[in-house]
Amino acid sequence: MDFFDFKKRWIAFWRTDFGKKLAKVFQYLFIAGILAYLIYQLTEIGWQRVWESLPVTPWFYILFLFLYFALPISEQFIYGTSLKFSFWKGLPVFIQKKIYNADVLGYSGEAYFFVWAKKNLEESAGYIFGVIKDNNIISSITSTLVAAILLSIFLYVSQINLQEVLDINRRYFYYGAGIVVLILISLVFFRNYIITMPMETAGKIFGIHLARLFFVYSVEIIQWMIVMPEVPLYIWFTYMGIKIISTRIPFLPSRDLLFIGASLEISKFLDVSGAGIAGILLASNVLTKLVNLGLYSVLAFRGKLIKKEDKGAKGVVSDT
Repeated sequence: MDFFDFKKRWIAFWRTDFGKKLAKVFQYLFIAGILAYLIYQLTEIGWQRVWESLPVTPWFYILFLFLYFALPISEQFIYGTSLKFSFWKGLPVFIQKKIYNADVLGYSGEAYFFVWAKKNLEESAGYIFGVIKDNNIISSITSTLVAAILLSIFLYVSQINLQEVLDINRRYFYYGAGIVVLILISLVFFRNYIITMPMETAGKIFGIHLARLFFVYSVEIIQWMIVMPEVPLYIWFTYMGIKIISTRIPFLPSRDLLFIGASLEISKFLDVSGAGIAGILLASNVLTKLVNLGLYSVLAFRGKLIKKEDKGAKGVVSDT
């Protein structure tokens, strides 16, 4: 059996009913492992201390709203370069797209948006699929490029050597940098085969993604600094470096929990309150879940009402 036969059988296995169930089991076990370790860490710190360290300043929650809506609002402009829809018509759709990707499955939000756009917009299904595909490619390129640049800066100014803490050999950083450079060079030479939209439009989308990422990283650091102003800026750079590393690991569920666990572990090497870090990160995580649940419930109920109104209107037309 050669590699390609093995690859086909491997993919076919995970597409079977048993393979899907087994993948779910592994996913739940992974999440359960992270949760168990997180509970252990918080128990060591002390639940009372964590509770007392939850952010009380209203600015933390105001900035949270900016962070939460940064993606759906930016996607209004991103998809608006190629598709026609109004701001208020698109906003609920992009909020649900964000929720699907965060809490259901990676790229399930794109599938939801494709179905919605095919039903509500005038463009063909092939054109809509191409727009979504191109946007995801540009988004991946931008996030990888920004992550590589910012991670290098954050690791340089960090108080601790993350390379030693994570037990990563220096040459792997060089390998990773080399792969990123090769990918970027390939994209430049083969851009017309990879991205179907005009390069001018792709450049605008790249710029919007770039602005959003820098905005989100900057606001998040400001959010942390407001809650714990006594902590030096370079320590927050360390935590942002950890977040970039944990959120760029592909195919892992609950990467937000992984980031919290890693941050609490790293706090042992830093002169910073573990309870304070836990309070900030847990508050952000819980708030995100609650806002996702609340907005999804409201938008789903609103969608059902609209469908009923449409059916009622069709019935009136048919009667007349």
